[in-house]
Amino acid sequence: MEKIFGGLGLIFLTVFLSGCLQIETKIYVNKDGSGKIEETVMFKDEVIEMMKQFMMAFDSTQSEINLFKEEEFISKAGNYGEGVSFSSSEKLKSNGYEGVKVNYNFTDISKLSPYLFSDEAVPGINTSETPKNPDETLKFIFSKENSLSRLKIYIPNMMETEQELPEESNDSTFNAEYEKAKEMFADMTMSLRIIPAEEIKYTDADFVQDNQVTLLEMNMNGLLKSPELFKELSGNKINSLDEFRTLIKNVEGFKIESKNEIEIDF
Repeated sequence: MEKIFGGLGLIFLTVFLSGCLQIETKIYVNKDGSGKIEETVMFKDEVIEMMKQFMMAFDSTQSEINLFKEEEFISKAGNYGEGVSFSSSEKLKSNGYEGVKVNYNFTDISKLSPYLFSDEAVPGINTSETPKNPDETLKFIFSKENSLSRLKIYIPNMMETEQELPEESNDSTFNAEYEKAKEMFADMTMSLRIIPAEEIKYTDADFVQDNQVTLLEMNMNGLLKSPELFKELSGNKINSLDEFRTLIKNVEGFKIESKNEIEIDF
């Protein structure tokens, strides 16, 4: 399942197991190609409480459960690429959500290897033991021409390798699952943005606002308005990023870069 979109299927599974979450990833890049990754993960309060109770059921000796452990973030730094180091973490609580903001520093954006769709930021998800397939990760090429910094981003089409698909569910079964999914997926969001340190002089990216380039933005509320499309996506029937782009093209709250290669000059 993890091979599809470098973890998209696993994220759906994660949500079904742990409830609604919001993931926001921002990659800040400086004029010299260094920068930082800022990841914010938020869970609904009731989900946090459920997770704590679940963990205490396995270890009743724990008087206090910490879901956002700094040592875990430190160990995950290498997942994002060579030269990435943990910088800081900050626990957050706002409007019925609880979570954490984690910052990682990197020395060379060309050595980053994040997924477009990723569950790496979710506490408790350990992907360090599974080597990344370079054909499934984003690639960054950084260069400088006098005072101009140029960043090229390559988005893999992420073709699915051989994989057994789940059995088709009948209408009555799907309707029951869909009603449950609406509760679990409501307000789930995910985004990935590139933010240059100075003003963008040129880019051919689709979604640019406030000097930020959005590669991905998903709000599941839009998808939940279309039961058939939701069924197709949750059934893991997508064979490529191009197919996913076509399916969600007109879904409210969904944005995904249409090109597999873009340039940002700043």
